Amino acid sequence: MSSHYQTRYSNAANMKNTQTTDQTNPDDVSLKTQLAVYGIGTFSTTTHFMLLVIVPIWARVNMGIPEGFTLGIVLGCRPLLSLFLSIHAGTLMDTIGTKRVLYFIGLMILTTPFMYPLLPFISALIVIQLLSGVCDSIGWMGAQTLIGQVMHGRTKYAARLGAVIRSGHVIGPPAVGAVWDFAGPVAAFSLVGLSGVGFLISVMMLPAISARPAGSAENPETPRAPINLKSLLPRPSDYIASFKLLASPTIAIVILLGMMVHIGNNIQSTFYIVWLEKYVGIPATLIGFLISFSSIAAAGGSLAATPLRRRFPAFWVLWTSVFAALILISITPLLGKVAIVAGITGILGWAIEISPLIAAYIVFCFVSGLRSVSNGIHQPIVITLMLRTVGPNEKGKAIGLRGTMNRVTSMIGPFLLGALAGMVGLEYGFYIIGILSSVVMLWLAWLMLRHPEIHDIQDRIKEE
Repeated sequence: MSSHYQTRYSNAANMKNTQTTDQTNPDDVSLKTQLAVYGIGTFSTTTHFMLLVIVPIWARVNMGIPEGFTLGIVLGCRPLLSLFLSIHAGTLMDTIGTKRVLYFIGLMILTTPFMYPLLPFISALIVIQLLSGVCDSIGWMGAQTLIGQVMHGRTKYAARLGAVIRSGHVIGPPAVGAVWDFAGPVAAFSLVGLSGVGFLISVMMLPAISARPAGSAENPETPRAPINLKSLLPRPSDYIASFKLLASPTIAIVILLGMMVHIGNNIQSTFYIVWLEKYVGIPATLIGFLISFSSIAAAGGSLAATPLRRRFPAFWVLWTSVFAALILISITPLLGKVAIVAGITGILGWAIEISPLIAAYIVFCFVSGLRSVSNGIHQPIVITLMLRTVGPNEKGKAIGLRGTMNRVTSMIGPFLLGALAGMVGLEYGFYIIGILSSVVMLWLAWLMLRHPEIHDIQDRIKEE
C-alpha cells in the first residue's frame, strides 16, 4: 500500500476512533475545563445583566437624560462596536487563539465599569457603552466558541452553559440593585467591575487549545499562529469568508431567528427597565430581583432544550420559543393596567393583603419568567445548530457572524422604540414593535417550510 493511501487510511481510522470515543464517552470534557468555560460565559453575561439594571437609571435620573431619542441612542449604542468587531474577534479566536483574545477582554471587563461614574457626560457615556458592550459580547462569543473547540459542539454542554450562566444573572442584578439603593452609584459600578476578576481566573483555568487547519480533523500538534500587528488587524477577506457562511440555509435561518431574539432582549435591557421604574414605580432592588427570577426561569428553559429537540424538530422549537418571547415583551404596557392589577389583588386578597404595586410586580415576574423560559430554550439550540453546521476551523467565524448580525437588531430595537416613544408614546411603541416582529416571524416560518434541507442537520443532532 502506498504512503498516500496509508495516510488516508490512517486519517479515516483516527476520525472513526474519535467518533467512537465521542459516542462511548459522552462526558469526556474535564470538570476543570467545564468550569472554565462556564465561568467565562457567566462573568461576561453577568456584567451585562448588572449594567442593564443601573445604566438606564443612571442615564435618566443621575444624568438627567429625558426618555426619547437621546436616551434611545445612549442605551441602544451598546452593541454598535460589536457589530464591526465580532467577526474579527471570531477570526482571531480561530487564528491566534481564543484564550489570548479572552485575556485582553477580561482586562477590559475589569476596568470599564469604573468609567461610568468617573465620566458623567453624554458623549463619554456613549463611548463607555460601546466599550462595555464589545467586552461582554466578545466574552460571551468566546464561551460559545469554546463549546465547539473543547466540548465538541455538544448540545448538552451548550445547555449546561445556558443554565450555569443564569447563576450570575440570579445573583448579580439584585445585588447591584441593592447596592445602588443603599450605597449609591459608585459602589454599584465598582461591584460590576469585580466580574472581570472572575472572568480572568476562568480564562487562566482553560487548557491549551490547538489550532486546526481548515477542513481537517483535530490536530493537537498544530501550534497557534504567532501574534503580530498584521494578525491583529481586521482583514476584508475574513469578513467575506464569514458572510459566505450565509449561503447555508441552516446558518441563514438560525442567524435570522437569533436576530429576532435580540430585538426583544435589548428592549428588555433598555426601555423595559425605564417602564418598570418610571411608569410602574418599581425600585431598583425589586427590578434586580425580577431579573434574577427571570434568570432562574431561563436556566430551566436551557435544561429543557435537550429533551425538546429530541422530541420535536429543532428549528420549530427554536421558532416557537423566539416568537413567544417577542410577544411577551411587546405586551409590557398591558401588564400594569388597572384591570389586571385589580384582578391579581382580588385573587390573592383572600389569603394575603397586598398593595397594587406588589400585585403589578407579581404580574411582571410571571410574564417575565415565561419569556425567560422561551429564551433559555432557544439559546443552546442556536449554538448547537451553528457549531454543527460549520467546519472545524470556522467555529469562531460562525459565532462572530452570529454576533455581528445580532448586534444589528440589538441596536434597531432600542433605536426604533426610542423614536416611536418620541412620536406616539412609549406604550404604543411596545405594541408597534410587537406587530412588526410578528410579521417578520411569519416570514421566517415560510422560509423554513421552503427549505426542507434544514432537517438534515436536525436529524443528525437528534440522533446524537
